[in-house]
Amino acid sequence: MKVESLNPMFQNANNKKIISKKEVVEKKVPEYQQKKKRKTRSDKCHNIKFPVTPIMQMKLRTYCKQTKRFYQREDGQALSQTAFNTSLLQFGLHHMEIVDWNIDYEDTKIYMHTMLKESLYQTIGGPYGLAIQKQLSERKVVFFIMMSVINWIEKGGSLEEILQ
Repeated sequence: MKVESLNPMFQNANNKKIISKKEVVEKKVPEYQQKKKRKTRSDKCHNIKFPVTPIMQMKLRTYCKQTKRFYQREDGQALSQTAFNTSLLQFGLHHMEIVDWNIDYEDTKIYMHTMLKESLYQTIGGPYGLAIQKQLSERKVVFFIMMSVINWIEKGGSLEEILQ
């Protein structure tokens, strides 16, 4: 005697054909329904955070406050700390001769941020960027550049020159 299941869903379980992945036929999507790849924005920014020592953090904040007397954005607001840090990093990237790669580095777990445009970010973290060339992490590269720019300011460099 053949045993049949009371549930009709299981009665034809043996008769069903198992479809392998190779047998699945993809449906062709009309051209007007296909998703197009979006272009990346021209003003896309890349956030890089870098460790700061308490003294370095104090200096960066002090220099940012000092810039308020001669720099304001188009909307009348003062320069933010992140925008100021980004300006210092850009200056360091354009003046690589002032960068000292032999500064003591320590990850203090206290971070500040920069927002570099994607095109400039490629000089640090791109496939041929400084991080690859120097065999360092992106944070270390940014730390060395920022410390070098701070040292340059302390030796007589001008904040006005940086923010031009």
